[in-house]
Amino acid sequence: MSSSEVRVDVKLLNIAGALVSDLRRDDIEPSFDVNVKLEETERNVGEASFKFAVGMSTKPSVARFDVSGIVKVFGESEAIDKLLETDPDTKVPYLLKKIYQQIFTYIFLLSGIMNAPHPPP
Repeated sequence: MSSSEVRVDVKLLNIAGALVSDLRRDDIEPSFDVNVKLEETERNVGEASFKFAVGMSTKPSVARFDVSGIVKVFGESEAIDKLLETDPDTKVPYLLKKIYQQIFTYIFLLSGIMNAPHPPP
């Protein structure tokens, strides 16, 4: 999908991080469990709005990150519908990939401030 077909604007409403344990070992590379909620709130000609919430927690349990916001998508209806389809390789909607690309930097910075593991890019 071409980036010129749609424009995706992400507005963060909340970003939070918490250390849930002081179990921090440099020899363990934690994995992340990710929970996502994506809900369409409005659709007009040439645009759609969605509320999203992303929760990430480490395994083993060290840190948790929560991000929520609103994403607006601008483009033709066919391009918006295509953005909502699931990538057959990753089983993740294309829109979610675009949201994650924009929020990753904030999560990475927050994890650094907390001295916590960061999720993969």
